[in-house]
Amino acid sequence: MPLRERLSVAPPAGLRVNRQSAVPVHVQLTTQIRHLIMTGALKRGSRVPTVRQLAGLLGINPNTAAKALAGLQQDGYLESRPGRGTFVADRPQAREGKMARGLERLVDETLERARRLGYAAEEFLATVATRAPAAGARKAKRTRALVIECNWPEVSRFREELEAELPLAVDRMLVGELSGRARHDPSFVRDYGVIITTFFHIREVKAALASESVPVVALLTEASISTLLRLGELPEGTTVGLVCGTPEGTQNLLRSVQSAGLTHLKMVLASADDPWSLERMLEAASVVVCSEQAAEKLRETLPPTVEVIMSNRTMDHGGIDLLRDVLARLDEPPPPAAR
Repeated sequence: MPLRERLSVAPPAGLRVNRQSAVPVHVQLTTQIRHLIMTGALKRGSRVPTVRQLAGLLGINPNTAAKALAGLQQDGYLESRPGRGTFVADRPQAREGKMARGLERLVDETLERARRLGYAAEEFLATVATRAPAAGARKAKRTRALVIECNWPEVSRFREELEAELPLAVDRMLVGELSGRARHDPSFVRDYGVIITTFFHIREVKAALASESVPVVALLTEASISTLLRLGELPEGTTVGLVCGTPEGTQNLLRSVQSAGLTHLKMVLASADDPWSLERMLEAASVVVCSEQAAEKLRETLPPTVEVIMSNRTMDHGGIDLLRDVLARLDEPPPPAAR
């Protein structure tokens, strides 16, 4: 690599690759750069290293670096300026831009599936064109959905993710409110085409809505990759505090960490609404993983020596694809009645 190129742009601080992780390297790189942009460590309008610079800095294949940068550019975090390089995008993308990217991913996945089945792209696209509605046809109606989770920050974030990826109009409800609402007015769920929750709460949601026929879909969630990568770097036996706004949320966070195989850490659980558990956790933990909701209550009590890692669970893309199939079935006409 020429010296002039190697020194032209300072590499982002803290960028690293964990080759022992089950997370693909390009996903690690994408997540870290996106995090640096969202936290302001990479300023809008600043130039980012080239593919060759990133590959040399991290000791990875240039194709891996190129895949990460291309994905960030497609998602609107980076922009290419001909003759000048690649820069952090000046403005955050609008919600409509997220929806457009979701549609692009759907098209790409469908084309790949058609290819695996032996159809040429031209053949597939020609068939789509013949089945497309007339130019003046109305836009497809969004299915009304209800998302049920244990705390407001997560249920709000899930709503944003789902509305960006799927033709949904999402309402929110906390798990703790569901049983009372269902006892008072069990038919309220009939206003929705689908009820969405996570695997952590599927049993209690189905139990509360047992008398109704509205489909209930449980989606997988996962802790953010940047959180898991940082936890994977901690020394064997490190005591880590896990804190959410409620005991249920903390248990969900523990399951996410355990499912990632991070068995080398000692976990201490606490809830932001239980001062005794917080005090006990802070006496033992040198690192704290907490939700946004818990961070508000911890801010004044955390010692300066304790490292804080913000954890926000995200919807697993496989679960979103499953929900897309459920919505497609809802749109299918009912079978003819048997004679």
